[in-house]
Amino acid sequence: MKMSNKSNIAFNNKFVSSLTGASVRQLSNWDKIGLIKPSVQESCGRGTLRLYSFEDIVEVRTVMFLKNKNISLQKIKIAVDYLKDELKYKRPLKEAKLITDGNEIIITTEDVNSVYSRWVSASQYGQIIFDLTVVPLGIFVEEIENKFLKYEKRLEKGEKEYKEGKTVSLDSVREKYFGLSNRSIKRRNKRS
Repeated sequence: MKMSNKSNIAFNNKFVSSLTGASVRQLSNWDKIGLIKPSVQESCGRGTLRLYSFEDIVEVRTVMFLKNKNISLQKIKIAVDYLKDELKYKRPLKEAKLITDGNEIIITTEDVNSVYSRWVSASQYGQIIFDLTVVPLGIFVEEIENKFLKYEKRLEKGEKEYKEGKTVSLDSVREKYFGLSNRSIKRRNKRS
C-alpha cells in the first residue's frame, strides 16, 4: 500500500518508535540535542505531544541504521552539523548519500558516477578519507569501439577507391587514412 498524502500526515512519537525501532526516550533526547526535531509540532514542555513528518521518520530511521552499524551518537551529531554547516544540506539524514565503514560516516560532494571523487569523513568534520580516480573501463571500451568504426570506414573507403581504379601509394594511404607520415614511421622504426 502506497501512502498518497504522506506529507500531510503527522505521526506521534510512539508511532515513530514502532516504525523505526528508536525508543520514545531516544526521540526525546535527539530532539533536546537538536539531532532530529519533530517538524510538525515540537515539544513545548512536559507532556506536550511531539509530532513528526514522514521526512522526520526517514531521518530517525537513518540514525538507527548508523547506530546499528556501531556509529556513536556523537559522531552522527558531528556529521549532521558538518553537513548542514559546511555542505549546506537542509536535512542531511534524508538527503545525503552516506556510506559507513562502521567507524566513520563518509560522503562525497562529487557525482558518485564520475571518474574522480573525493570522499570525506562527515563525522570528522570534512577530513579527507581518500581521493579516488576510477578506471573508466566503459569509456575506454566506447572510445576504442568508435575508433574501430572509423578505421573500418577508412578501409571501406580505401577499398572503394581501389575498385574505382584510383590506386594510391601506401604512403599516401597511411597519411590520408591513418594520419601517419613517412617521417613519423621512420622515427618509430629508429626507436624500436
